[in-house]
Amino acid sequence: MKGAEDKGQDQWLLDVSLVILVIYNGLFLLDVIFNGEGLGRWAATFMAFIDARRGWVTLFEVIAALSVFVDLIVRFDAYENRRRNARVTAIAICMAGLVFKAFTFYLNSAYLE
Repeated sequence: MKGAEDKGQDQWLLDVSLVILVIYNGLFLLDVIFNGEGLGRWAATFMAFIDARRGWVTLFEVIAALSVFVDLIVRFDAYENRRRNARVTAIAICMAGLVFKAFTFYLNSAYLE
């Protein structure tokens, strides 16, 4: 059976993954909304860096998004109410971003080639 320290480390990894996913989705939205101009200039630079590694980033995103989603389902009652609502919102943003990016990058590229 896992000790309390192991569970804390697992939760910390899930929390860090969720924060990284939310930041990544925020940068993606900034790039899409501002189209590389103004506030979106540094987001466009970051997304250009990501585009060169799209496969690996997508693999991480899928694994991380599914991990935090399954964790939410399994430990839903363990989270306090205020923290639970924020977590549900963040995971919903990540899952919606994952689906949106799947349509944007993969289905759109299939029609262009």
